[in-house]
Amino acid sequence: MHIKYRVRQSFLKIRVASTKNPFFKMKTFSAAILVLMLAVNVLPATDVSAPLNVYGGPDLQTTSTLTFAAEADARVHKSNPNSNYGTSTYLYVAGASDPDIESFIRFTVSGVAGTVQSVQLRVYTTTNSSTNGPAVYGGDNTWTETGITWNNRPARTSDVVDNKGAINTNTWIEYNVSPLVTGNGTHTFVLVADSSDGIRFSSREGSQPPQLVLTFASDTNTPTVTRTLTYTSTATQPVGFTSTSTPTPLPGTTITATSTPAATTTPGLGNTLTFTTVADARVVQASPTTNYGTSTTLQVDGDTVQTSYIRFSVTGISGSIQSVKLRVFCTTNGTVNGPVTYLANSNWIESGSGGITWNTRPALLSGALDNRGAIGTNSWVEYDVTALVTGNGTFTFALVADSNDGVTFSSREGTADPQLVITLGTGAPTASAMPSQTRTATPTVSRTPTPGSTSSGSVVLVGAGDITSCSRNQDELTAQLLDNITGTVFTTGDNAYIDGSYSDYINCYDPTWGRHKSRTKPTPGNHDYQTSGAAGYFQYFNNIASYYAYNLGSWRIYALNSEISVSATSAQVTWLEDDLAANPSQCVLAYWHKPRWSSGANHGNNSSMQTLWQVLYNAGAELVINGHEHHYERFAEMNASGSAVSQGLREIVVGTGGATLYPFGTPLSASQVRNSSTYGVLKLTLRATGYDWQFVPVAGSTFTDGGSDSCR
Repeated sequence: MHIKYRVRQSFLKIRVASTKNPFFKMKTFSAAILVLMLAVNVLPATDVSAPLNVYGGPDLQTTSTLTFAAEADARVHKSNPNSNYGTSTYLYVAGASDPDIESFIRFTVSGVAGTVQSVQLRVYTTTNSSTNGPAVYGGDNTWTETGITWNNRPARTSDVVDNKGAINTNTWIEYNVSPLVTGNGTHTFVLVADSSDGIRFSSREGSQPPQLVLTFASDTNTPTVTRTLTYTSTATQPVGFTSTSTPTPLPGTTITATSTPAATTTPGLGNTLTFTTVADARVVQASPTTNYGTSTTLQVDGDTVQTSYIRFSVTGISGSIQSVKLRVFCTTNGTVNGPVTYLANSNWIESGSGGITWNTRPALLSGALDNRGAIGTNSWVEYDVTALVTGNGTFTFALVADSNDGVTFSSREGTADPQLVITLGTGAPTASAMPSQTRTATPTVSRTPTPGSTSSGSVVLVGAGDITSCSRNQDELTAQLLDNITGTVFTTGDNAYIDGSYSDYINCYDPTWGRHKSRTKPTPGNHDYQTSGAAGYFQYFNNIASYYAYNLGSWRIYALNSEISVSATSAQVTWLEDDLAANPSQCVLAYWHKPRWSSGANHGNNSSMQTLWQVLYNAGAELVINGHEHHYERFAEMNASGSAVSQGLREIVVGTGGATLYPFGTPLSASQVRNSSTYGVLKLTLRATGYDWQFVPVAGSTFTDGGSDSCR
């Protein structure tokens, strides 16, 4: 039996292994339960404080663990020595000749009685892997989560206690820290790089908080946890507990159950059973014969027409059902209008031969049961599906869009499995085949910056171009800059290398810059069009328009497309001229991929962009942002022919999102600032009468550029 006891964010696990005499074990097990039930029935209705140790007998071999979640964690940056990152959703470790990013994790251990056999520090890797993982040290506890910086970080209190080599993404990593933990107390661990290969872990604000797992020796000193339980003279189990099963042990088997004590007794609440999905997949109308059953995401979209199916196998139900909730976790893309849930036929296969596709998707068996409105990223969403689940059986739920605004959820291959939570009446449920394991993430509210004003009348636009590749890590570094900058995100094309395929976007862009997808206003580049028609770009960005405009504060912003016709008679240029005339805003900014002017050695000037430049100059626009050349270059205000003037149109090239940087050739006369060695993003603060620019470098780099100008 596996009993889980939660104390804040920690829990106690007690496992009872099978013995050589299963019959005797069953008799002992049943006798122990009978004694406990009899004891409960005769106890007075008062609070009783007693150690939990319900299984005895010399033939029972027990192993037990205490698992604690981190109470504080933060990373510190040598390049930003006074900055605190205690509320970030991730920890990071990276080094060069000297370690320059370290992460600190603190736990408070309590409830230990007996001999500690081993202690494991568990951390979960998220968006990037490493060929040489960090080492772990003991650390001083004199730090606060929201106050620690590089300059005030505490001293290490031990030598290296464990080290890691290659580490993959989306996996739990275990460090043996047994020498540092011998009993109750507060313990800090420091993750320090011993190579230049960086690695990112989930923090306690992320989807998979760090854990400290204590395992105890299998002897008579099995640890006990003292807890206060409220009993009544007629109850058959403690009031205030919910139990996932009342198991009947079978010879040679291990039954898993979960008990969770409530802080206070709540009359009328029943027991809960939580099931994780046994199969899930999305289907896409545009790819009618493609199976996505092994994808880490479920997607629902009325624009690109995507539907997701989730199947559960429900067992162990005995008695009436009070409520049933379908829970799904929204990851990198929220929505203003969430999907509807239906019951669907369960005659489908998740993946492999005969795996579910758009053409073979199962039929819907019910009308719309529940609907959602706005859904935020990094949050659980609950659908009430009580009407569809009346007992044991197999149930498939379909999530179907009722708007053109797409949303992304984690699949069972992702970080947070979909769940079906069944609340029963006050009688205890029984089970003969309960699920043996549950992998449940408990994400917190996202701390990702959202678009907003920086001060009265000003807004932020931030971004870069030439961004992500699965073979590089610099895109993660620039994405980390976005994690701490509010506002709208722009991209100036070549967002996902090498071909801009949907796979490139899902595997390379989505884990980094994709976590800001809900606030991103993208444009495509020539590499995005290496996939025919930039199909991957348009699919990933929910079939966004090829070119478009939007208002940001008092500014009119144009997201243009340099990869289609920009001739004077083209549809794009005609639309641009009409929109400029219809929106005579004081301040105008435009961005696209290929720059009109460039001192770059790889591409240089692009005369095919002259028409766009001319139209914007004639309209009195203030600023043009481009990519394509993989470096940073700022120009003076220029006229239509590229000469510096006092009242003209400024261009900034910021192809520094993560792709390999390019050198410069001979500088153009209007070029003012150039750098070809630094990755980073361009942060623009747009005011009613002007703008401020700032190039923000990645951690470890020192180059920057900044200034202000007025609208024409």
